[in-house]
Amino acid sequence: MQHSTFAPFKLLFLFSLLLVLGWHPAMAQDQAEKEDKDEKKKSKKSWTLHHTLDGGYSFGIQQSNEQVITQSGLVGSYTAQLRVSNRIYYGLGFGYEQFEYETFLPIYLDFKGKLRKKDNSPYLSTQLGYAIGSNDSYLQFVDYTYRGGLFFSSGVGYKFSVKDRFSCLMSVAYKHQFAHVRYETFDGETYREELNFDLVMFRFGIILPD
Repeated sequence: MQHSTFAPFKLLFLFSLLLVLGWHPAMAQDQAEKEDKDEKKKSKKSWTLHHTLDGGYSFGIQQSNEQVITQSGLVGSYTAQLRVSNRIYYGLGFGYEQFEYETFLPIYLDFKGKLRKKDNSPYLSTQLGYAIGSNDSYLQFVDYTYRGGLFFSSGVGYKFSVKDRFSCLMSVAYKHQFAHVRYETFDGETYREELNFDLVMFRFGIILPD
């Protein structure tokens, strides 16, 4: 019997899209109402590129057609982020995630929205992307294909400055990763499974100087 978990994840996916599409216009309107002309001119000049390196720990479960197993491993990523205002960051990045047997190489779009204008501020984050996947546990079979798939995540974090132009990030996020496997047994039978990873990720990052 196949476990169906798509419905709640679809809601989280829609929430992520609303966060990305709705946050920036709302914050831009708020800025227009509260900032004077000098602050607006300063905001126009704030389009700068930032480079973020982060690493952390991920744990959760993997659901397949017949079973649910636990997963945990190390993660790391690089993100190039464009700051378009005092609060809004859009980015593009790639990463590496290593579990006991699985390896994922994610490529993603990134969004961060600070809740305050100050350098030290909590923030919301969303990532949408695709991860290339591999799995060593199927090497015993005659023929197998393991593919990664789409993923999305949403989380919260805190950004704090250490020195001028140097900041750190701490965050926790929920991630859902899709994957697929097809393998053939020694007696000639072929099996296909849709895999769903539900993960909680703790990360620590550094925003490198411009």
